[in-house]
Parts: sequence; structure tokens; C-alpha cells
Amino acid sequence: MKKWRESCQKIRDLYRYENSIGTRSRKYALLWSNMQTMKGATYAKPPKADISRRFRDKDSSARVAGIMLERCCNFTFEAENYDAVFCKVRDDFLLEARGVARVVYEPVMEEADLDDDTLDGADVEGPQAETLEIEREAQDAGEDGPSEVLTFERVKLEYVHPEDFVTNPARTWEEVEVVGFRSYLTREKLVRRFGDKLGNEIQLDASAESRAGREKSGDPDEAQGEEDRKATIWEIWDKASNAVLWVSPGYPDVLEEDKPYLKFEHFFPCPRPAYGTMTSDTLAPRADYVFYQDQAEEINALTARIASLQDSLKIVGFYPGGPKGEGVPEVERAVTPGVENKMIAVYGWDNFASKGGSKGVPVVFMPVQEVAEVLKACVELRKQLIDDVNQIYGIADIMRGDGDARETATAQTLKGNYGSLRIRERQQELARFCRDVTRLVAEVICNHFQPDTIMSMANMPLPTDAEVMQQQIEAAVQARLQAQQQMAAQQQQAPMLGHNGGPPMGAPPGAPPPPQSAPQPQGMAR
Repeated sequence: MKKWRESCQKIRDLYRYENSIGTRSRKYALLWSNMQTMKGATYAKPPKADISRRFRDKDSSARVAGIMLERCCNFTFEAENYDAVFCKVRDDFLLEARGVARVVYEPVMEEADLDDDTLDGADVEGPQAETLEIEREAQDAGEDGPSEVLTFERVKLEYVHPEDFVTNPARTWEEVEVVGFRSYLTREKLVRRFGDKLGNEIQLDASAESRAGREKSGDPDEAQGEEDRKATIWEIWDKASNAVLWVSPGYPDVLEEDKPYLKFEHFFPCPRPAYGTMTSDTLAPRADYVFYQDQAEEINALTARIASLQDSLKIVGFYPGGPKGEGVPEVERAVTPGVENKMIAVYGWDNFASKGGSKGVPVVFMPVQEVAEVLKACVELRKQLIDDVNQIYGIADIMRGDGDARETATAQTLKGNYGSLRIRERQQELARFCRDVTRLVAEVICNHFQPDTIMSMANMPLPTDAEVMQQQIEAAVQARLQAQQQMAAQQQQAPMLGHNGGPPMGAPPGAPPPPQSAPQPQGMAR
């Protein structure tokens, strides 16, 4: 990837117009103009999570789970400002043909006062109650247990600089088995991350910003304080060995090796990068600027020539200056910048008039018609080269707001439809990247978030296990009562047979039983 990184550095300098202050040569900011057009055409607004069941079966639990997960993802997108990271990935994708970002899980912890009677395990539910119980057991055993409780959980999307992302040599992304992320940590962060002993043994180096500043100042060996130095740490995710390693170029051994602390379906904490132009034999992409670099250099050369011709496109006159010398250096003065609307004395007038001047005419003006014709030709040629670049890059005039008033609405519609075909692939690649990020965020929420956090983010309180059991018991009791009532009703309506109140003997089948008379009290005459 070395050649690709060197090419990207040159393209970044050209995009930022680094030499615009140090040089007076005029250039045409074609790369910047194309980038500004493509930014809005490929990524217009922040994405929204759309989580639904693959099959619309009658499963209320799955439906509620999908709604909760969708709310959590959309809340995370807005709260953690994913749009800013997506914009950086888009810029790298358009400028260098690769954009990378990774998902990071960050729990929010707060200190807990174990002596406070209000923090009772019976009143606190979820992960806080479990953490408090562990802390109390540690205190009872005389150990220094944790003094923090989990209050919230976050999923961040971190932008990864092109220089801070590496993979093993591979032809396609499916062959990638190892990815690495580089970060710069201060001494304080090293001690907090790896402990006192190991954090103080890691060698510090100049940070990227300080190193770049010293290189520009011309003194790379300039002394640097402890606060300005950082250690380079690589976090390596090895899919083959199912492990995560932390290494530092200044330390001989592996700093730490452990199992993946986040569970993903495809192992890596980042989606497939947003790739531009690629082939199937290498992961080194090709930036779009490479394909119209020759035309861009010709446009810059014509722009510089047009600027030079503009300096010569002015009115300059000559008049007799006296018999001093035979040369005519005044002609050279006439074409120098800053000589405009002036009269220049020619001291060798007879010699000047015989070599191109006009005898008997007191004043001669420099011809500018030829200069104007050359200038016009340069402008037309540059316009043609710009059209060639737009054809190569796929930017239609309708996308730039440049159209012909004489064209019909049908013609402009056709241009808009076919003009979007060239950028549709870039739009789909960025949409695929945002979709993969959404899936990673959903995996972190499902695999690592506590139920209380999910309910808080989704604003959908769900019943606890005890409440669910109580509801089941009440439903069972209610169903039993209904069954008993139904059975009693059936017994009251059932007909009695024989001498117990059934139909009289000899009666036709289906005859109703005789009406029963009310019992009479004893002693009453019949």
C-alpha cells in the first residue's frame, strides 16, 4: 500500500492547494470543484435505521423487538453524531478511493457511595444491582472492589485515518484475516489502559501533529516535552486465532492479548471499507483523480499561459526618445507585468522604425490583436479539456447547473437520468457502508447492552420476569374460573333422564319433560 499512500498524500496536497501561497503560478482548482459537486451528489443526508422482520409472521415479540432496536439505532445515530463521521468517510472515499470507520462500545460509569442507605439492592434493578452486590461482597471480604456502577451505554462510530488502517496482504476483502487500527496515547492514557508498570515502560514518540510541525520547520530533532509526545499503539484483530492483540513499535513484546471484547458476526469491529475503483487482484484502490490527471495538468498549464497572455493584453505605445544606442530594450519593457497604459521612449528610433516601426509617425502602439487571438484560442482549448474531464469523471452539466436555455425539458430530463448513472455506483457504495455500520451497531446493542439501557433508549418499558410470571399466574387463574363457570352453566342446562325428571314413559321421542311443580310445605292440604 506504500505507493497508494504516497499518491494519496499528493492528491491531498493538491486538493488543499498547499502551494497556492508559495508560488505565483496560477492553477485551475478542478479537483476541489469536482469534489464539491460529488459530495452532495453521493451523500445528501444522514441515514436512518430501518429494522423489520424478513417475513411478516404473526409474532408480536419479534415485532416489538424490531421496533425497540430501530429506536435504539436511530437514537445512537443522533446522539453520537454519526453524520460527521460519515461525511469524513465520504470525503476519503471520493478523494482517495477508500473510507474507513469502526464501531466502539463505551460504558458510562459513575461512582457509587456504598454507605448510602438509599442504594439498596432491593430498590436497584438491572446491572446496577449486580454491581452493587459485588462491591459489597468485596468490602465485606476486606478487598478493594470496584467503586463504580453502570449508568448508561454508548456505541460510538470512530473515524479511521487512511494512514491508521492496515490489513494483511489480500486480493479481496473476503481474504482479509487481520486488520489493525493505530492510535496515539499519552502517558496518562497508557497507565490507565495498561497499568502503572507496563504503561511507564512503553516508549513515547512524537505525535503525528508535532512530527509534521517539526518537519515543516526544518528541525526534526527539536526537543519535545513529555506532554507533546505520544506512544504509537496498534490494535490488531486476528480472525484466524480469534484474538485481539495490542502492540507498540517501541516495545519488544505484545502488550496484551485477549479474546475479542465485542462479538460480531463477521468478527471485525469495522465494516468493509468504502472502496472506489478496484480490481480483483489487490486491495489497493485507485483514486478518481488519477484517471484525469493528464487533462488536469494540461488545464493548469493553459491557465498559467492565459494569465501570462492577460499581462500582455494591454495598450503600450512607443515614441522617439533620441539617438542613444541602437538597441530597443524598451520593447522588452513593454511586455513586462505592470506596464499598462504607458508611453515608453525609444532612444534608437531610426533603428526601431526600420525594423518594424513606422517612419514619420511620432507614436507607435504595440499590436495586441495577435495576443487576443492566442488568448481566445487558449480559453477555448481549456474549456474543451474541462468538458473532457467531466466526460471522464461522469459529471453531467445538469449536475453542475450548467445547461442550454434552448434545450427542451425532455432533453434536460434525459441528461439528468443518464448523468446519474455514472455516480449511482458511488451512491450505492456509501449506502452499503452505512447499512453495514447500522448492522454492527445493532449487534453491539443486542449482544452487550443491558435491558434497562435498551428500554431507556427506546422509551419502551417492558415487564420484568416477576411481572411476567405474575401475569401468567393471573391469566391461568382467570382461565380456570372461566372454565368452571362454563361447566356449571352446561350442567344447569342439561336435561334429566327417567324418573329423575326426564320425559314420561310412553311419550314420543324428543318430548320435553313435564314442568316441575314447586315443593309444597308439610301439613298443607292438597
